[in-house]
Amino acid sequence: MGRIYHKDIYDFDNPVKSYWEETSHPNQENYPKLTGDQKCDVVVIGGGFTGISTAYHLAKKYGSDVHLLEAGHVGWASSGRNAGFVCLPSTKLSNKQLFKKYGVEETKNFFKAQVEGMNLIESIMQENNIECEKTGRGNYDVAHHPDSANELKQWGEELQKYFDIKTKWFPKEEFDQIGHRSTEQFGAIHMDEGFAMNPLKFLMGFANAAHLAGAKLHGQSNVIKWEKNDGQHKLITKDGSITANKVVVATNGYTDESLHKSFSGRMMPVLSNIIVTREMTEDEFALQNFKTLSPICNSRELLFYYRRMPNNRMLFGARGDTYGDDASAAKMRGWMTKRFGQVFPEWNSIDISHYWRGTVVMTRDFTPSVGNLEKDPSVYFSFGYHANGNNSTVYCGKKLAELICESNSGDVNIPAVFRGLAPKIPFPFLRLWYLRFMLWYYNFSENRREL
Repeated sequence: MGRIYHKDIYDFDNPVKSYWEETSHPNQENYPKLTGDQKCDVVVIGGGFTGISTAYHLAKKYGSDVHLLEAGHVGWASSGRNAGFVCLPSTKLSNKQLFKKYGVEETKNFFKAQVEGMNLIESIMQENNIECEKTGRGNYDVAHHPDSANELKQWGEELQKYFDIKTKWFPKEEFDQIGHRSTEQFGAIHMDEGFAMNPLKFLMGFANAAHLAGAKLHGQSNVIKWEKNDGQHKLITKDGSITANKVVVATNGYTDESLHKSFSGRMMPVLSNIIVTREMTEDEFALQNFKTLSPICNSRELLFYYRRMPNNRMLFGARGDTYGDDASAAKMRGWMTKRFGQVFPEWNSIDISHYWRGTVVMTRDFTPSVGNLEKDPSVYFSFGYHANGNNSTVYCGKKLAELICESNSGDVNIPAVFRGLAPKIPFPFLRLWYLRFMLWYYNFSENRREL
């Protein structure tokens, strides 16, 4: 079993038609494709946040001989095409469920790690002079329906009580004035932690920092075969090969599960879609009284996420589509344009300039999966960030570097919520049908509640 969606989703040879791709002009001259037969200590598969973070910390802190292989250009996949939200949490479990499964202390460690991830991104920006349009102070979760308000308010109280994350509840009337008006706004919780950024600009700055630290990055180097002989891993691409003592799998939603059986059937890639409007005037923003620059998610099961961008465009994202071909993309663009106009009716005639999509990954446990294989400890992995991965990925990459270089000197502190290989999804060949059923179910439930 390789990848579950239509081949269009995995077209590594073509740039993503995203707003980020069009405006960030990613420079690839320092990341040539892998050629010839090479050797190194550690090879990282995947040129997104996790992979770049692992390579960066291995090279800068430990002086490791590390190579990174990216199937497309560096920044091609989800890390370079997401909405740029840096917020929490990277799980679909409630606090109550986390407490029951992991205990209060490990749940606290989990949230502490995510805040650490946010701070890590900011420190990387500052240390490496990365300009990536950082905007917003904190982030908001908005109640999309009156029935959601109390639950959301309670969640904010729990964040403050248990995890020392400062929060504030704004009733609808107050958020109308300081945040925005909408047909799906019935109060909002503000979390002090979080911000938004241009993810591709950050990634390209981060990749350059990894390159300057000594990591060797290779674009257009899709791994087509993985062999292991005499304790050595050999990864083969179309134009070359590389032999390494250790391998890091950091491909998340674009993982070719046929390369290594240990990862087969453990990931549920979900397509997420984004539209961006043309530039808007202040008068147009005033129609919905949209003031905040902080990123926003609403409380739907299949949530809408959106933000006002620093260049006066609106970004609006949603889940959906379980096919991945061009026809389904056109359908999703039309549906999202319609829903954007329903949520913000004063903008129902605003032109949409960009549409694109990418994958987020769920796991059976609904938590991220980080560590190395029990049967082969020389293989490391990190995946399953549940659509809030920007902060978790960079953090997990740093932890993988520590695990590779410091595990002999003592235990590396990785919260239990992250730790270990995610269990297999039952009957993984049915994953698309699971997704289609859940998509139908959540839409049915929301429509029924709104009647």
